[in-house]
Amino acid sequence: MGEAMTRWRLIGLGGCLTIVVVVVVVLVVGGDDKSHAVPDGGSSAGAGARVQGKSGGLMAALAPVLAGAGSGGRAPARAASTRAKPATGSTPEPEAAAGLPTSQARAAARLFLVGFGGPRASDAVLRSFAQHEWGGVVLEPGNGVSPQQVADMVGQIRGAAARAHHQAPLVAASQLGGDLDAVPVGARPQSQAGDAHGARASALAVAKALHALGIRMVLAPDADIGFAGGPWEGLAFSDDPQAVSAMTAAAVGGWKDGEIAAAPGHFPGEGAASGDPALEAATVGLSLDELKARDLKPFEAVAKRAPAMQLSAATYVAWDGVTPATLLPDVVRLLRSDVGFDGVVVSGDLSAASLAGGEPVSKLAVQAIEAGVDLVWIPGDATDQDAAWRAVVRALRSGAIPAARVADALKRVSALRATYGAG
Repeated sequence: MGEAMTRWRLIGLGGCLTIVVVVVVVLVVGGDDKSHAVPDGGSSAGAGARVQGKSGGLMAALAPVLAGAGSGGRAPARAASTRAKPATGSTPEPEAAAGLPTSQARAAARLFLVGFGGPRASDAVLRSFAQHEWGGVVLEPGNGVSPQQVADMVGQIRGAAARAHHQAPLVAASQLGGDLDAVPVGARPQSQAGDAHGARASALAVAKALHALGIRMVLAPDADIGFAGGPWEGLAFSDDPQAVSAMTAAAVGGWKDGEIAAAPGHFPGEGAASGDPALEAATVGLSLDELKARDLKPFEAVAKRAPAMQLSAATYVAWDGVTPATLLPDVVRLLRSDVGFDGVVVSGDLSAASLAGGEPVSKLAVQAIEAGVDLVWIPGDATDQDAAWRAVVRALRSGAIPAARVADALKRVSALRATYGAG
């Protein structure tokens, strides 16, 4: 009788071990195909929870088998759960990646300024701000109908981000006066400033109006020189570099006094471009020496005062003639080292930059960040924005974009946000 019982126990133990092997194989093979997928939202918390839950489920499934084998088939005592419970009403912050202030997915999203078309934040737009912790939004002409409408729209966007437990997006506006204003507040075109006093007074008045609406940054003033036949002829402050420098500096001061961060553009100067880079592939045919003699002067005048600067989406014969400036490490190096700027570098319109060579916006976003850009701007196209975010996450995870590069960018952006009360 004892020998028969022993044989049955051995058979039972063998069966249990077979079950263990099958369970392990199924879980390992079946669960590995999604472990490296880029998460759909702006956070990796969900992916982490799924992995953690799978591991816990495996141990829970094996516990009775292992306990039964070791106790001669006796049922194990019920153990108290050791899984920590989150505090009621709280959403845990995803675990920060090495060298980053948050997860890789969230860190990547914080590098983006996005936009959308039309005068309302549609359900799709609000879902985007709930799914991604976008660094900010840029309002353009066509987004704003009235100050109250803009205030309501900004509130909706910030509300969608808040409900998703994201940091508040930095709200920026393209604001160059007249028909070039995203928010209609009755400002005159920039070209009518007349002198430095007029440029400062106009910027300060508009800054006060925008600040009340929740806007904290402007892609302004335009620091390009008004070359005859160039895209900014009749729109720039002047065709004289000295006058443009004085009025650009005055305008930056006016925006700052109104508690709005100014991002003058378009470095290294696109006044002499063959066309408007936002509408067509455009090239600046000046040499580097010519750019330094004229076009860089307004940027040098505000290098120590402007909290941000925007790069050009045009190509330049001073470099290779085919790559937009916003993608060139040499252009960022020129801005940092030669001009002495240490603030936030904002990309040119990456949708416009794609016109130069036909490359997808997602690829350009990675190149811009690698080049030293701190905030990449993609207006309008949600598909491009999502694809670009995924590309940046993949590059960050693979090491193509070093974590230190992203951490440096986010440090500058955080300083700007803290100074101008972006939330």
